[in-house]
Amino acid sequence: MEKILKFLKCKDVDEVVYKMKSYEINEEIEELKNLIYIIGKEKLKNKDFTRIRTMRELIEFLNINIGIKNNEEFKVFFLDCDNKLLGEKTLFQGTVDKSVVYPRLIVEEALKYPTKGIVISHNHPSGDVTPSVKDKEVTQAIKETLKNLNMSLVDHVIVGQGNHYSFLDNGIL
Repeated sequence: MEKILKFLKCKDVDEVVYKMKSYEINEEIEELKNLIYIIGKEKLKNKDFTRIRTMRELIEFLNINIGIKNNEEFKVFFLDCDNKLLGEKTLFQGTVDKSVVYPRLIVEEALKYPTKGIVISHNHPSGDVTPSVKDKEVTQAIKETLKNLNMSLVDHVIVGQGNHYSFLDNGIL
């Protein structure tokens, strides 16, 4: 219980996740992860995510929503020409270390909205957010597919246990 109280004194979810890394993964940590997820969901209720104003807001949303999950999830955010959020959907779910992604399904979903830009994201349950070769290949395939439809891939963000990697920030997009 003392550990839980220590974590609850953190100012944000990122700090909690950072502190969690110093503990051995066990049942208590799994319980804490579930608690963080519940607290994060409550925090999201008070946030307006209808417009992605900053990368920090997006990363906060992703860390709370999928960052501590045990299996990979692939989310897509559909944006209009002013970067107003039109919709968001988890399109693919996978295993501990992989998720199969089909660009065609992303396009099908994008065509349901007046989409001009897309942000794709997924989590790495291991916490190592370094993109794999497959991550890079899928990103390029999605970028090319969207380009042919006059849409742009704004970013691909990988999150995991409080860490993040932005393809845009790292010059890959």
